[in-house]
Amino acid sequence: MNSTTDIELVQQLQAGNEQALRDIIERHRERLFRLAYRLLNDRDAASDAVQETFIRLWRHARRINPDQSLATWLCTLCARRCYDELRRRRRHRTTLANLPSDATNPDAMATDELLALLHQAVASLPPKQQVVYQLREIECLTTDEVAAATHMSADQVKANLFVARTNVREKLKHYGI
Repeated sequence: MNSTTDIELVQQLQAGNEQALRDIIERHRERLFRLAYRLLNDRDAASDAVQETFIRLWRHARRINPDQSLATWLCTLCARRCYDELRRRRRHRTTLANLPSDATNPDAMATDELLALLHQAVASLPPKQQVVYQLREIECLTTDEVAAATHMSADQVKANLFVARTNVREKLKHYGI
């Protein structure tokens, strides 16, 4: 991949350059997939969300402000797509997955088991809290970037993050972690 900046790639994309789109996909695909997979916990749904994100990027390239962070803009699109999918799932879900009641001593648990419990705790959060938690805690976006990606105020992001962290901590504490 070349050393062209995101700003230059956006300008080329807005001029209709398909190679710029390929370069953007190459540069941002993995990050978006990690975000979508952590939110949706489904590889196929995550791939669909990322693909839809890049399709929307191509269709709406002229709307991008070249001075805005492309990574934030893409995370916004992807998070919205995931948020829509989570809302759709919630409407169709009849029961919530329960955390295992037989969790053993955390010192004896394998890392994979601990990660699975953490993922389940995060998955049990309401969609807005899941998105905020994932973007802030996993993708390490700043509060302002999360606010831009979710169209929330910084105070709303902080409030959702506080509640999400508290809920995750309580769920894990309940199982001795």
